[in-house]
Amino acid sequence: MTLMLEALLERGYFPQELPPPFNTRSLATFIASSSGKPLPFTHQKNRPSKPEIYNLARTGTLRRELSILNPVHFTILANCMVSNWKELEKASSGSRLSLTTPTLGDGIRAIGRMNPLDVLPSKRAELRSRGRFLLKADIIRFYPSIYTHSIPWALHGKKVAKANRNKTLLGNEIDELLRNCQDGQTNGIPIGPDTSLLIAEILLTQVDQQLSLRRLKGLRYIDDFELVFDSEAEALEALSTLEEALLEFELHLNPSKTYVVHLPQRLEDSWVAELKNMELLPGSYQFKRQLIHFFDRAFELARSFPTENVLKYAAGRMSRIRIWRYRHEMAEDLLIQCARVEAGALPAVLASILRNPNRVSRRTRLLKEMLHSVIMEHAPQRHSSEVAWSIWACVALKLQLPSRVVKPVLRMEDSVCALLLLHARSIGLLPKPKDLDGLQAILTTQDLYENRWLLSYEASIQQWLPPGPAGDHLAGDQNFLSLKKANVSFYDVSQTVLPGIDDDTEEGADSYLDRFTADYYSDSEDSEMDFMKDEDETEDGDF
Repeated sequence: MTLMLEALLERGYFPQELPPPFNTRSLATFIASSSGKPLPFTHQKNRPSKPEIYNLARTGTLRRELSILNPVHFTILANCMVSNWKELEKASSGSRLSLTTPTLGDGIRAIGRMNPLDVLPSKRAELRSRGRFLLKADIIRFYPSIYTHSIPWALHGKKVAKANRNKTLLGNEIDELLRNCQDGQTNGIPIGPDTSLLIAEILLTQVDQQLSLRRLKGLRYIDDFELVFDSEAEALEALSTLEEALLEFELHLNPSKTYVVHLPQRLEDSWVAELKNMELLPGSYQFKRQLIHFFDRAFELARSFPTENVLKYAAGRMSRIRIWRYRHEMAEDLLIQCARVEAGALPAVLASILRNPNRVSRRTRLLKEMLHSVIMEHAPQRHSSEVAWSIWACVALKLQLPSRVVKPVLRMEDSVCALLLLHARSIGLLPKPKDLDGLQAILTTQDLYENRWLLSYEASIQQWLPPGPAGDHLAGDQNFLSLKKANVSFYDVSQTVLPGIDDDTEEGADSYLDRFTADYYSDSEDSEMDFMKDEDETEDGDF
């Protein structure tokens, strides 16, 4: 169990979409070193913690709020779930419909899914051969709408759980530990940690079992259902059955994404198929023509499908090109344009730029202008991911951050962005370093359990801010003092490149690219397309 807990704390804790410096490796090592002993944390009664919210970019105007949970309460939750893994695994693996049954260790996360997204076309083809009508259904705001009290309902049955509300039931204990992680809230479970993937699957496995009792034919990927029937009447009847099963857990279907259609239907989005099959051979003299054709079509498709991740896909495909021989400058110009238009494409754009550094001063200025522009546009809207990746790129490329760029970031009150600014200041990238002095106000013992706990702890550990008037605030809390004594840090200053890019190791770079080029949790299958499963590239320089 020690190895499982260590894996969950190392690879299943922080959201995978954070910039490279943010990690939980030292926390995992610290807890693993305490094997055989009680956890080095104490939970103070009636003192839950607030999560840090990381506002993630999605295509169009949609956003996703990821949670960076307090390490004290998340470690206690993770330990509980690992200690009861066999019972939880059994509860999450009884579905005949699910393609996302939790599995241990996929190399990137501690808890993965049984099937990657790229199996969907073949699974759909197999399923749809068995009927004439298709029911597609999607749960509205799935993770944010999960009621934490429904966890014991799923694990023990609603009647048993309502009759026994104490912690002798595992479901009640998980319910309480989850609420401790999110300021006592019962509505929603945090998006980001792997524990939520497991909890969600436990709930929907119970729904699947109700559908299986009716001998319905279908599949489910996370919260997306597809069922096939011989008649429209059967499909509509099944829709009522699905709604009733979800209502047992206070979940509801999204009416805009739930419908019955006559088969056949496409197995894969048209824009994905088109861009995936276009040639990009950087070792060829035809690469300029291919590049122009590829991006012209990508820009057209982005206008035709404004709610899809078209430019993110295009930038992601470019980031997989390992060796550039021709037209790198043109490619970089086009990628920068992608990032200006669709800021969610920025991590993939940076992957290409950092792999193929261009020392031409004009392009350095162009890149700096783009990064500054993204920060100033998105900081007032508190868009964490766009701002964080832009600041990190400035750190990685040693680009200055003037005061006009820094000040709107400080007004975001975002720990991830503030820590990146402090890193930038520590290496001399802020012409007016005193702009950050006001952050010292966050160095209080109380703030260690508030929604800026990460900044309060890490700024002190890195010695980026001097102690407040009351001295070392970490000494005032036994839990965080234990972390400090164990040299636990959540920010690695050495991570100024994407993993694997500095030494061009294929496996490391590609596994990291997979993290941020696809949305990990999704409210719709379309927005969670596995952008990077492009295995047909065979020419020199591609793979």
